[in-house]
Amino acid sequence: MLESYTHQVELRNVECGDSFQVFALVEERQIKKISFVGEGCIISKASASMMIDSIHGTKIENIQKQVENFQNMILNKPFDENSLGDLVAFKSLNQFPTRVRCGMLPWHALIQILEEINE
Repeated sequence: MLESYTHQVELRNVECGDSFQVFALVEERQIKKISFVGEGCIISKASASMMIDSIHGTKIENIQKQVENFQNMILNKPFDENSLGDLVAFKSLNQFPTRVRCGMLPWHALIQILEEINE
């Protein structure tokens, strides 16, 4: 958990019990620092960790594009594979609908943070 943050969101997947808190320090429309704490399956933990690595220090506008691209990949919609880097490891999740929720849980927390920023 960050000692200092401007945004915090907690989400829980009631179907499996995964629970995450995402903390972000946002300055000048850029995520300067981001972290998470929580419990869940290996998919949700890996997704949270890789999400943080992929957006740390990134401008909000670029993060919004990354979120949309990742979500499109998970939902088997057209996406830009080259911009996702290691996140393409989650590409096959769309074959396992119950696991889509696991992979997207930390991203939904990030989406809520982005909505707060854009209010």
